[in-house]
Amino acid sequence: MARASWSMVVAVAVCCAFAAEPAAAAAPAPAALRCSLAQCYQHGLAHSPLMAAARLGLDQYQSKLREAKSVFYPKFEVNGFASVLPALKPGRDGSEPTEDYDFTNLGPLGVASIGMAQTIWTAGKVSSLKQLANEGVDIARATVRVAEDELRYQLSRAWWGLVLVEDLRELTGDVRRILDETRTKLEKQRDEGDDSFNQGDLLRLNVYAAEIEDKLRQNERAKQQALDGARLAMGVALDVAVEPVGELTPVVVPPLPIEAVEALALANSPRFLAQRGGVRARLLQVEAAEAQLWPDLLFIVRVAGTYAPTRDSTGDSLASNPSNAATTGLGLVLRWTLDIWRQVEKIDQARLDLRQAQLGIEHERQKLKVDARAAFREMTDAKAMIEVQYKAYKSARGLLNATTQAWEDGFEEYAEVLRVTESYVRRRLAWAEAIHGYNLAVASLGKLCGTDLTALKVSPPAGGL
Repeated sequence: MARASWSMVVAVAVCCAFAAEPAAAAAPAPAALRCSLAQCYQHGLAHSPLMAAARLGLDQYQSKLREAKSVFYPKFEVNGFASVLPALKPGRDGSEPTEDYDFTNLGPLGVASIGMAQTIWTAGKVSSLKQLANEGVDIARATVRVAEDELRYQLSRAWWGLVLVEDLRELTGDVRRILDETRTKLEKQRDEGDDSFNQGDLLRLNVYAAEIEDKLRQNERAKQQALDGARLAMGVALDVAVEPVGELTPVVVPPLPIEAVEALALANSPRFLAQRGGVRARLLQVEAAEAQLWPDLLFIVRVAGTYAPTRDSTGDSLASNPSNAATTGLGLVLRWTLDIWRQVEKIDQARLDLRQAQLGIEHERQKLKVDARAAFREMTDAKAMIEVQYKAYKSARGLLNATTQAWEDGFEEYAEVLRVTESYVRRRLAWAEAIHGYNLAVASLGKLCGTDLTALKVSPPAGGL
């Protein structure tokens, strides 16, 4: 077989094959993981480290939301102070520190206070904070969905690649069997001195067989590498064999016009939903910055006491000694921080961030439509090519049977048999690739739309695919 004619076979084998035989080991190999695509996806959701990390991000935002809501919970403050004080000498008032105090008579000093502050009104500061936290939770949920969609797509590639490889094993087995039978026949003719023996035919067959063996080995290496990626996505050990349960058949997708695909992408794309949430968050940041211009109203309760046996406990002495002050009471407090120029600049910055996000989301909206249209056309073309490649495959198979029979009857050169065999292999591979490519195109479009298109509750077209 010519090297150029095998380039497409190599590319398809390397890009589409995702499975390999597990390497032999002394220890018993782990049990193979046999699963359908849906089961592989559920396994990945439960065991993938990336999914676990995405869920932790959601937990973090939910914690921030609880923190924001806690602003309206009472805030308590407990203070304590302990020391020693010298006693006042009789008849002295303490105006002369070195003369009025008896430093040989030291006594304890204890000051304690308990306070409670309850926020009553914040001019929208707290509500903006809670809404921002809620928006963060929504963005985190969208991020988790992005991870889920990426996991579904990566596992779809791996699983359909495994199915493709299993489907082509029969083809490679048939080709090897035919080549072995033909080689045996040619070598027998050579050994028996048959006049119909052609040394060139045997040489062409050996070259063809060597190329097939080389490409198959390359295929096995590529499959092993890609399979490791699938194991990583599923969160299983790298020595676990993954065996697909299913056949290489086109998935069934309900009929969808391109306008419906656009609308589906805009309504469900997790990335776009997260970006829209970012715009809403910046709007709330503007409102929060504006709310900083207004005061806060709080309800305060404070109880304080002092223990100092070396001092007079009358109200006058406590009032005249700041270190021993005891205050008890409750009331309303108006807290107003006036930093107007800085606050105005923060408002302007928040508005600029909002405008930038609004312009960016409009670009992302148009880009998502373009990407959805491109993915839809790719899926449509891939679906159409399945039937085209199947017809070509059937024709190549019929031509191979006819040419092989003509060669066996002595009416055709073996070089033509090899050429037709090459064409048959390429057509069979192209048909399998068409199905594989269509299924991946469906997965790619579903990733853009944030939806498993095969699970849409719409009646499929008559006759299926």
